[in-house]
Amino acid sequence: MVAFTGDFETHLTAGAGQVAALAAFAAEHGLTFLHIELDRGVTTSQPMLTLRGSGGLADRLDVAHQWCRRLREAGITPTRVKIEASPWTDGVPQHDEAAADQPAYRYFEHHLKLRLPPGMADLIALTDLVEPHGARLSRNALKRSADGAEIRFVNQRCHRVGLASATSRLDRLVAALRDAGHDIVSVEQEYVVHDDNLRIDDGWLPREEPVDTSWTPSRR
Repeated sequence: MVAFTGDFETHLTAGAGQVAALAAFAAEHGLTFLHIELDRGVTTSQPMLTLRGSGGLADRLDVAHQWCRRLREAGITPTRVKIEASPWTDGVPQHDEAAADQPAYRYFEHHLKLRLPPGMADLIALTDLVEPHGARLSRNALKRSADGAEIRFVNQRCHRVGLASATSRLDRLVAALRDAGHDIVSVEQEYVVHDDNLRIDDGWLPREEPVDTSWTPSRR
């Protein structure tokens, strides 16, 4: 059993029809609310809460489950618990050999924030550019650029590889975007240590584990 210790960010996702309710819950409890929209897939609208904390993974899971209970008590159904660790967290696999036996719900994920000129043609060209790198687009539905520029995130996942290989894939993606003249505002790398509903992203990015039709949100 790998013990993860360090800095974590937890996302609690709710159903697409509960955007307003989740936003109100976040405001009431002083939590961060996000509404992410994927560029394709079975669940393109993903409202979520974000929690941050340090320590061990078990502690962060306990906190996540406590908030899930409070969400259900408020009539909001959590559909996913996803916990991300910084790359320097103790326990993050450094090399492919260490990652080979990790469960499918653990993977590296990279988010590149881009500033694009207005126009759907650029989005189509961008999609064609990043897809061979195992990446797709998303956006923050709550934010708009005052000057009409398009803000998009390029999201890349790397399964069953260590930090060295994941970073190499990220570097190639960054190089491809820069070679194409794109304005990269920021780059974020993280390791997902817990994701209890990968299929919420079906049709957007691939997952490696078989479909489990009996899945229900984790409860405690």
